[in-house]
Amino acid sequence: MPVHISIDRSRQLVVTTYSGDVTDADVIRQISEIKQQAPYGPAYRVITDFTQVTQFNISSSEIRSVADTESPLADAMRVMVAPSDIAYGTSRMFQSLASRTRANITVVRSLAEAYAALGGDGES
Repeated sequence: MPVHISIDRSRQLVVTTYSGDVTDADVIRQISEIKQQAPYGPAYRVITDFTQVTQFNISSSEIRSVADTESPLADAMRVMVAPSDIAYGTSRMFQSLASRTRANITVVRSLAEAYAALGGDGES
């Protein structure tokens, strides 16, 4: 499965890790799973990790659709890890389009940068 979601309620951290060939259907499934796990508090933080992605096949129309959709984690501090140029460019496009529904998005190149952006609360 190209999507794995880890929710650490004690650290108020949601980590979504994508791997392999990622498609629109994977993104839709991830959003559905996140919504099913609600409620989340305003202090939650989110990492979306594209480090293990080999093919990034998410359409621009799906990116726009997701960006316009309200999120149960809308106020969360959110970091997208995008080491490849295609993942980075797509993540920056999402960041720009989602500014109305998700104001706190940062795009970085490594998981270490992601944890640093969230205050240094690294993996444990």
